[in-house]
Amino acid sequence: MAVGPTLAVIGLLCLQGSLAVGSAENNVAFKLFSQLSSAEHTQPQLNYPGFPYRYAGQQANATPECFRIGNGRTMKSQAEFVAAINNRTTTWKAGVNPKRNDQYRPGVLSDYSMQYQLPKGFVLNKYEEPLPISFDARQKWTYCPSINTVRNQGCCDSSYAVAAVSTMTDRWCVHSDGKSQFGFGAFDVLSCCHRCGFGCDGGVPDAVWHYWVENGITSGGAFGSNEGCQSYPFDVCRKADEPTNVPLCRRSCQPGYNFTYVEDKHYGRVAYTVPNDEERIMYELYNFGPVQTSFTMFTDFVQYKSGVYHHTFGLRVGTHSVKVIGWGEENNVKFWLCANSWGAAWGEAGFFKIVRGENHLNVEANVITGLPLFR
Repeated sequence: MAVGPTLAVIGLLCLQGSLAVGSAENNVAFKLFSQLSSAEHTQPQLNYPGFPYRYAGQQANATPECFRIGNGRTMKSQAEFVAAINNRTTTWKAGVNPKRNDQYRPGVLSDYSMQYQLPKGFVLNKYEEPLPISFDARQKWTYCPSINTVRNQGCCDSSYAVAAVSTMTDRWCVHSDGKSQFGFGAFDVLSCCHRCGFGCDGGVPDAVWHYWVENGITSGGAFGSNEGCQSYPFDVCRKADEPTNVPLCRRSCQPGYNFTYVEDKHYGRVAYTVPNDEERIMYELYNFGPVQTSFTMFTDFVQYKSGVYHHTFGLRVGTHSVKVIGWGEENNVKFWLCANSWGAAWGEAGFFKIVRGENHLNVEANVITGLPLFR
């Protein structure tokens, strides 16, 4: 029998370095991230390569109708771009998603992430049974509806935060055996965690997980839902130039909520990276719940409709972060099953599959996760 999540605290995990555990100043994790609280890192000066063109299908000074695919080639319509992809790919199908390409946003500051990497974790014992050929976390933990929930980051480059809190929500449910359905929200991260990034201009996933362990994160539902302490501050993206001014940090919950900001904070016990190893990622996912990963995003990914995504052509947009909930094979092609944060109208009802086992676009090199702290 595979080891269950309730046994997955520290006994199964050994770290190369240290875990980000608790708040004790004498542990290595605290020292590792102490720089994040320093004045020079509170508002870091960053030459983010995403500016001035960080949005899918668009390059600086390009008209909205142009789809640049590199090597000086420009396609004049989305339909032409989609047709060109489908003529070259065999594992997935492109299509026209309901929004303009520049309304689908990434949100990871990959060049800055190297400074804030969590320590690596690895499983000590041998796998007790072979992992299945396919796995879907929604089917194993049916009492956790959040696993099947697709969030919408809107026009905000916040995938670093949205994917993190979505994964935390799932793991909170999984490790409580469904007894606690606490929905972590991204508002607290975007507004109050200055070391996590630049709000809607991207951020660092590892820093979000460290914030969970050190500071806790409040609850929050979708925009306008009035769910939780602080609802997500942005609606769905209706036009590319919508303002995304992140609200100032507000250490209070919305009117009518039954808990204070401090009371609502829920914490992680440990945060760590999963080694760049297909089987170890599968083991982590199968036993302990969904994980977060980030990968290099190109313009063709925005056109994804079905199948197993493998980059075909197009310009690099940036780095995007998502939640991984399973794996499988389709037409003899291995894949990871992921939940995106662009709403349920994109892709396969908000989900997608991406090639597994070859670290395609670094999808297996950037897996991070953590375990909840129950008090």
